[in-house]
Amino acid sequence: MNQDDMITRQLIQLARRIKQRRNLHIQDLNLTTSQGDALRYFYEHPHQTIAAFKVYQDITHQTARVIVQHMVRLGVLTLTPNPNDGRSKLVGVTPLGKRKYNQLDQHGWQTSTELFAGFTPEEQQQFLALARRANANLERK
Repeated sequence: MNQDDMITRQLIQLARRIKQRRNLHIQDLNLTTSQGDALRYFYEHPHQTIAAFKVYQDITHQTARVIVQHMVRLGVLTLTPNPNDGRSKLVGVTPLGKRKYNQLDQHGWQTSTELFAGFTPEEQQQFLALARRANANLERK
């Protein structure tokens, strides 16, 4: 096994562990991972449309619509008419959604703290820079 294979293998294992933690945290919030992604998006990008979420997540409009409609039924998101475009609605986050977002965010920080235990601040920044560079490399392919 060459060095590249070892690095790739370690990254895959790391990604799986992060995903497992994320799934455990998201279950505590009674959401799916897709719903968690939607909540994060609409909280961090207020007054956006389902179409904007679809583009951001690179999913079909139907999938984005189903995710948002289910979250509206859960009382996490709201839909209001878009004053600039009568064909679309703006998505908002309810107080329940804000509480769930805060919990989701806290879980993310907890995972980061555990992930970077024993790392110096400089090592954390190096890791982040290298991860961003590797992601950018793969996005170009």
